[in-house]
Amino acid sequence: MKFSLGYNHDLKLLDLLDKYRENIESFYFPIPSRYLGSGRLIPQGEGYCEEVNKIIKKCNTLKIRSQLLLNATNDGSSGLEAKFFSTILDYLQKMKSLGLKSVIVTNPIYISEIKKQIKGLEIESSVNCYVKTVEHALYLKDLGADVITIDRDINRATSLVKNIRIKTGLKIKVMLNEGCLRNCPFRSLHYNFLSSNVLKPEKLIGDASLDRLCSEIYLRHPEKVFSIPFIPPDAVSLYAPIADYYKLSTRAFSTQKTELCLNAYIKQDFNGDLLDILDCPGLAHFNYIDYSVLKKHNFFAKISKCSNDCGKCNYCNKLIRHAVIINANYLNEDAREQEDQKAVKIYSRALKAFPNETSIYLKLSMAYLNLMKEKNAFKYINRALRLNPKAIGAYLILGAYYERINNVIKASVVYKKALRLFPHSGEIYFFLGRTYFGYKKYKEAVESLREALRLNYNSLEVYLLLGSCYEKLGQYKKSINELRSGEITYPNEAKINFLLVKCYRKIGKVGQADKELDNGFGKFLGKRRINGEEN
Repeated sequence: MKFSLGYNHDLKLLDLLDKYRENIESFYFPIPSRYLGSGRLIPQGEGYCEEVNKIIKKCNTLKIRSQLLLNATNDGSSGLEAKFFSTILDYLQKMKSLGLKSVIVTNPIYISEIKKQIKGLEIESSVNCYVKTVEHALYLKDLGADVITIDRDINRATSLVKNIRIKTGLKIKVMLNEGCLRNCPFRSLHYNFLSSNVLKPEKLIGDASLDRLCSEIYLRHPEKVFSIPFIPPDAVSLYAPIADYYKLSTRAFSTQKTELCLNAYIKQDFNGDLLDILDCPGLAHFNYIDYSVLKKHNFFAKISKCSNDCGKCNYCNKLIRHAVIINANYLNEDAREQEDQKAVKIYSRALKAFPNETSIYLKLSMAYLNLMKEKNAFKYINRALRLNPKAIGAYLILGAYYERINNVIKASVVYKKALRLFPHSGEIYFFLGRTYFGYKKYKEAVESLREALRLNYNSLEVYLLLGSCYEKLGQYKKSINELRSGEITYPNEAKINFLLVKCYRKIGKVGQADKELDNGFGKFLGKRRINGEEN
């Protein structure tokens, strides 16, 4: 069984093509953004056009199909203009002359025109065509598609997938590890927005996060994670009679994570954290999903026959209790403590199966730190560092440990050491700035925090701490400016308004301070209502 991998804009990934040439049948990558948007919002370097040429040459050498993505779901007002399309067509002709074998296309008109005008270039319908019926697949066949990629929502409707294959007579591709919700109401909106190529959108409605629109659903129904129609490694062999190609969603994965995922599907076996092989930013709602527990409960067989009668069946809720750890950022204080206690049990169990897994030691140490069990946390941080002295997470947690025991000077030493290993980490600069603030070196804290922002680490805490530094330095207008910048990204955060109150009072603008106080309380109470904490 061979798989299709996606390019993550790391040229080191091409080394995996050499290493796994017997297990990879195709390699897909986006058309340069100067021509068309994409189904992913990943910045392309200045030399990306040359990278494409290199990728095609590499694939040809290894006899791996090179596949160019034209998978935007919204081409904008110019998408149907002949002049606009002619530039795309010219580029495809040029790439075909270099050896490009295939294109993956969403726009049905493009499918038709490419078929007419470029002979010998295989055309796959994109997963973003959302093919869920025989009728839809037949339309795409008539337009010129050679391969049908089915919508992931019907992955487990194997009889339907088989029927599409029989009725069309075309080859079928299935996406194995995409982690989006089944029947997600945000999917079209999400992909349309990504296709616009807006790397830094303005403030979104209701403080929405573009990559995590589905978080509202998980807040109410975390068990919906089990309805995601992924095909796990141990079940992929069941699709051999009905599918021809197997796509792994890896464009947003690191090269290391891509190899881990590929190996799991090659071996058709996996027992670790399911989040390590699933691809979806919305899964940030979860910290860990123990797939070995799911396997013990016959997960795939059970979920494939699910009747969706959740009122009577408690299967998914049981799995949530025994296999899943929720990200603490999505929980209130009481729930966080309960989740950390559960995390200690789940991670301790996982370490028995994976005693050399650095990431589990780090997660366990963080759970202990949250539970105020500093000695236990310190023990597991050191074990993680012994296993992997270059684990960035170990330095972050070790620094947090020293901050917890009020040794901010030692914490700063840890963060400075981490920066020698990871000089481009905005997160480390933020933590270093926090330690400087802890022992009242406000100017040094400002320098570190501004560097964190420059490196695109723009969390709420960066803006709050930067505003606080300027307030401590008596530079109230600068504090206000930084807090206002943070408010653009985090419009519903009351903490920003409460800090603004202090600054406006310091400069004698009492009326404005009162307005900020009212705004802050309004946001605070609004958040309590959302979280069901009115009382």
